[in-house]
Amino acid sequence: MMNIRWNLVLGVIALVLLAWFYSLNQDDTNLTDLVKAPESPEYIGHKMETTVFSPTGEKQYVALADKVEHFTLDGRTEFESPIVYVLDVQTLKNNDNNDNKNDNTPANDTQSAVKNQTESWKLTANKATLTKDNMLELEGNVIAQSLLPVSKLQRIETDAAVVNLKTQDITSDKMVKINGQNFTSTGLKLNGNLKQQIATLKEQVKTHYEIDNQ
Repeated sequence: MMNIRWNLVLGVIALVLLAWFYSLNQDDTNLTDLVKAPESPEYIGHKMETTVFSPTGEKQYVALADKVEHFTLDGRTEFESPIVYVLDVQTLKNNDNNDNKNDNTPANDTQSAVKNQTESWKLTANKATLTKDNMLELEGNVIAQSLLPVSKLQRIETDAAVVNLKTQDITSDKMVKINGQNFTSTGLKLNGNLKQQIATLKEQVKTHYEIDNQ
């Protein structure tokens, strides 16, 4: 009889211990779910618009995307279906007050600098990654479209390209198609600059010129 009671007591103790260990494991699982993995994004946004300013306060570019993920581990930001507008800053001198100046008025007081910002390029792709160094890596159906009608370089199409958003340098190791004023070129390995409206293809280059007979 004592053996039976003792076995029952041991059985109850064993069940309690098993329940306790189970609860500990459940707590660990819940804590693991709550702790963010280092490689996961810090934040996720949908249908977002991001505006980046230069240190002097001018807009450098405006980015729109269906989805945005930012990773603090390496400082990169990933975009789905991005549209990026690159802006140029032109400084114009305003000399309207020159007629009213006198001999005692410093020249700097009669001339004011007017900064005019213009959307010069529109960049689109299936997806893009922006590094902390402002390098924009575009992938899938990449199109760089000039928004200035007088630009010598009008359109660039490729499968992948990298744009330095500080200098507006653009590079690609893929097949590239370029449309300019009265010409179309295709080739491999693009090096160029959007702001300077220049693009150079290094391999398998073919160019077609349109002759205006008027």
